Amino acid sequence: MRKTRSIHIVAFFFLWLPIGCFSILVGCKKKEVVVPVDYSPVQLETTTFSNLEDKTVTLNGNIARLNGMPVEDYGFLIQKITTANDEKEIVASMGSKATVGDITLKYQHSSNFELGDRYRYSFYVKTKNGFYRGKPNTFEVDGIKINLLEDKLVPNNNKVTVTGDFQFLSENIKLYYQSQYQSEQVMPYQIGSDRKSLNFIFPKSDNFYHGNQVSFFLRVNDKSGYTNSRAVANIQVLGVANPPEKTKFYLNEPIPIRGAAIKWDRMPMSAPFYMLINGKKVECYHQVNLYDIESLKGGKFQLGYHNGKDSVVFKDSIELIKPLGSNIHFAKKVIHSPSLMMVDGIDMYTYLMKPEKATYFLGKHGIAHYFDSSNGSLETFTVRDVPDGIYNFGYNSPYYSVSSVEQVEVRNLKWNTPADLTRFVGEPFTITGNFIDGHAYSVIGNGIYEFPVAQDGKIQFSLPGYIIGSTEIQIGYSVNYNFNENYYAPKKQQLYINNFEVNNISPLKGYPGDIVTIKGRGLSQIELTLGGAYATSIFRSSEELRFMVPAFAPRGKGEIIMTMHNKTTKYKDLFEVQ
Repeated sequence: MRKTRSIHIVAFFFLWLPIGCFSILVGCKKKEVVVPVDYSPVQLETTTFSNLEDKTVTLNGNIARLNGMPVEDYGFLIQKITTANDEKEIVASMGSKATVGDITLKYQHSSNFELGDRYRYSFYVKTKNGFYRGKPNTFEVDGIKINLLEDKLVPNNNKVTVTGDFQFLSENIKLYYQSQYQSEQVMPYQIGSDRKSLNFIFPKSDNFYHGNQVSFFLRVNDKSGYTNSRAVANIQVLGVANPPEKTKFYLNEPIPIRGAAIKWDRMPMSAPFYMLINGKKVECYHQVNLYDIESLKGGKFQLGYHNGKDSVVFKDSIELIKPLGSNIHFAKKVIHSPSLMMVDGIDMYTYLMKPEKATYFLGKHGIAHYFDSSNGSLETFTVRDVPDGIYNFGYNSPYYSVSSVEQVEVRNLKWNTPADLTRFVGEPFTITGNFIDGHAYSVIGNGIYEFPVAQDGKIQFSLPGYIIGSTEIQIGYSVNYNFNENYYAPKKQQLYINNFEVNNISPLKGYPGDIVTIKGRGLSQIELTLGGAYATSIFRSSEELRFMVPAFAPRGKGEIIMTMHNKTTKYKDLFEVQ
């Protein structure tokens, strides 16, 4: 095929259009807006001719670009070439409705073309901004008649036959082919014994892809040395897929599409190419992702392809590699409901890809997947309204079902009323229940916020010293730290806190700096004075407090006064400072 080249000069002019002034009381303001006007030329090309017979010939051109200006006329200029002066150009107008792309005109001459005549033809476009014409090509009435073959979806290595009259086709005329991704190449051909057919084998090329159009043409040198390209055939390539090299795949593993005229990249082919998945057409490029196919179910699939001409089903089906329940492990073997349960070994990426398409459960109870990217390979699930029990974890996806071998115990928080509901300040309460060892709990009430950790199925906590008398508590735990969700068992319990009591103080005499011990209950937060001087404690617990005789305490006998909140107590005996 003869290629034409044209040089285009692109120019942009700008119209400066002032926006009109408006007379208002506040004055007049001007703005200038730049409006680009495209005066760049139309890009076009004169291409091949075909079907030269009697008084008709098919002329071809191409418009690569229109500049937005209305087309007033387009078509071909045809001129007979003579040894003297060339004849006047014939204008073969095609109207004004031109569009970007290939242009074809079946031109009918006023009389039959005669053997040996040569003609020059050019494709043109006229707009109000100018007249544009492609570089001219020529055709010669050489006695060769070709019935241009237009064929769709022909596989590589197929025999192609073009009919016509090839009586005057000499051996030095060569056949060429080219396509979008394949540069011009010469190829062999044969002329039938009756010289009414031209035969060739559709070439095989790694640059042919399904749907590409391959152009075949003869290159003819006329008597004046001009080179003409005579179109022989335009054939669309047919892609053929091969069966996958293996039959077992993980869900996240693309199934590669390999074969003749199959593109390797992600770009669409020039014609639709479908893989058949259980008979369903799936348009594809270089691979198939099963998880992207809507409504696909099951773990075994019959594959094939449809290329627009043939439907082929491969002999061997493919299977998805199923997950193993033995790979699933619980981060904690005992959990509460509600809570977040973390599970390892699910491998969402390999086996699910789209977690929202699966349903998850403990036993027969549905649970929700909770996306949390901070836990590495662990997947998180929200467990709610699941009764006490021991359960297997499992899920159902459109492709398979799996159930864990390991089990997890679910406990709905319950706790028992303590035998002794009364304590002194600082004395711990011990409460039993179905607590989970190592799990942190929260005890709340009016001004109460305690966070004991369970050990041996019980929790222990002390209420703050400012709580005196009756108070109510609830026990719960944090469900979700990120969103501050807490759960508290519905049970509430009244507890009673006594103020302190003193049983004994010894010794009852000593020097400044000596250590004095107080025995009793609820002593951990009392303040005390000796003879009016503040005494500093060096140790304190609920049942014992030790303090030093103040350096500034007056000599002689003085009162020991103890205070906590609204209670003040004087010890029955006096202390003698020596």
